[in-house]
Amino acid sequence: MLRPLRPLPLIALVLVLLAPHAQAQLVEAQPGARMRIQAPGIVAGRYVGTVISRTADTLVLGSPTSAPVRVPVSRITSAEVSRGNSRGLGAVQGLKWGVPIGLAVGVLLAAGTSNPDDQYCIDNCGQTDSEYKRNIIIASLFSGAFWGAGIGAIVGHERWERFDITPHTSFDVRDGRTRLGAAVRF
Repeated sequence: MLRPLRPLPLIALVLVLLAPHAQAQLVEAQPGARMRIQAPGIVAGRYVGTVISRTADTLVLGSPTSAPVRVPVSRITSAEVSRGNSRGLGAVQGLKWGVPIGLAVGVLLAAGTSNPDDQYCIDNCGQTDSEYKRNIIIASLFSGAFWGAGIGAIVGHERWERFDITPHTSFDVRDGRTRLGAAVRF
């Protein structure tokens, strides 16, 4: 009696042969380029490094904190190339930090003080105590925004350009076991 053919190995072979590879898409990955990649099974999470060398199917990435890593291009699932620091993005990042810090300092200052004019005024001389505290909070908020944006603009913020990696399949043999991997993106 004839056994029916199992279609899974045949389908896997067709997928591997017909699937596009990431090699053609990573033209920007030249030696000296700073990259941020994800390659499950090769590096944990996101790996940020500088391209040391490149062959048709492998990137060698290095960083000051770790040894160089050889990454097969076919295993890369996400790739970004650094486009340098941006002062504008740094200023925005500084605002995100400076405004809440300025607000917190203003609230703390306002809670621990009262209007000094109240001591010397017999009648309503100017600001009420609540107006005085409100002005302290507003001044601290703007001060935090100013200093945060200024420091952020000086420091800068790295810009990353993302490259779309088309879903691809991989065929891997490790420890005598054959593995088929496929990535699907919607």
